[in-house]
Amino acid sequence: MEGRPRTRAQITSRNQHVEATRFLYTIVETAERIKSARDFGGSPALRFDPQWSLLRAIERCGGCPSFADVGRALRITRQAARDLALAAEESRHVEFFPDPHDRRVIQVTLTPAGRRTLERHRYPDLGWIFTLLNGLEPDAMCSTAHVLRVIGQRLDRYAADLRARRSRVAGRF
Repeated sequence: MEGRPRTRAQITSRNQHVEATRFLYTIVETAERIKSARDFGGSPALRFDPQWSLLRAIERCGGCPSFADVGRALRITRQAARDLALAAEESRHVEFFPDPHDRRVIQVTLTPAGRRTLERHRYPDLGWIFTLLNGLEPDAMCSTAHVLRVIGQRLDRYAADLRARRSRVAGRF
């Protein structure tokens, strides 16, 4: 195809491919910058450390989730969720209880100290947020959040399809 001129459809398709790729890289680069951002005092503007993620996952699950529930919420293995919970138990942010219906299952719950930590760090500094989001209209933020949720759902669906395909292939051998 080197010597032939491209058709208008090929050029348009290539331009859309380039723009779509640029869009995805922009999302990733911005997310990385937000993860490493510091507030005006030099502290991380948003918390992403494993312990913080664990506390938020337990809260999102509601009630007393199992290690498997927390692992699913964090997209990690049950064993990795257990290890995070053990570290959080040492810092007295969570407690463990046997499941009343299945005593082999251990449930995790937030302690009052864990809830206080969540509340204290739930929201970043208001001045930092206003500086970062200054001039962005609420409708634009809602539209962007919607696009990101849809992309996240499609990534989840793709990952599930890939796992299913791998298990079907593994089952043939």
